[in-house]
Amino acid sequence: MKFLRFFGKTLISMGVGVLMFVAWTLWGTGIYTAQQQDRLNEQFDSAPALIPVELTARDPSGRRVVYSGPPKGFKPGPGEAVYRMAIPSIDVEQTVVHGVDTDQLRKGPGHYPSCGDGFELCAEDIEQVWPGEKGRVIVSGHRTTYGAPFWDLDKLTRGDVVSVETQWGDFVYRVTEKQIVEADFVGIVIPGDDAELVLTTCNPKFSAAQRLVVYTEMVKDQV
Repeated sequence: MKFLRFFGKTLISMGVGVLMFVAWTLWGTGIYTAQQQDRLNEQFDSAPALIPVELTARDPSGRRVVYSGPPKGFKPGPGEAVYRMAIPSIDVEQTVVHGVDTDQLRKGPGHYPSCGDGFELCAEDIEQVWPGEKGRVIVSGHRTTYGAPFWDLDKLTRGDVVSVETQWGDFVYRVTEKQIVEADFVGIVIPGDDAELVLTTCNPKFSAAQRLVVYTEMVKDQV
């Protein structure tokens, strides 16, 4: 009987431990991310404004438009705040960090970078693209754990707005399409012919078997 009581208590303790671990994984990690977001917001607010580098070019429709990006000396380090992103339709307001390694994504959505010191996941042969510039900006984020900023990413529909605030200007993007791809799909990093912002996260929820990809295009003023 003593053994059965001991065995029963052991099973209960193990069960409680598992439940506590699951609770921490799903919700407790969000406390860490919220603290990091507060720190990143302070970092972003204290950063100086940057003079944009403007380029006038034709978009895919043939219109002449102005694209804006940061100066060439803009080279943030891994995990630093690089811009703010708001998606009103799914109640998302996040400061985006530079990099998509594990430690960086725990702080918030990550900007997919070109290679450099401190970056494990990077694009060696692809030029760095920032919001406002012509090309493809890629932002990855957690769908579960660590605040789950992209939990409702699947609810975005064509025309929904993604607003981006940077130190060189503010930009608005609109959703054009969604796509579910395999986890190793490399087409996400292939640059487009226009100013795009692509959001990626795991799919389905609680699984990393696939990727949910949301494509957006920047709203531009004709010149």
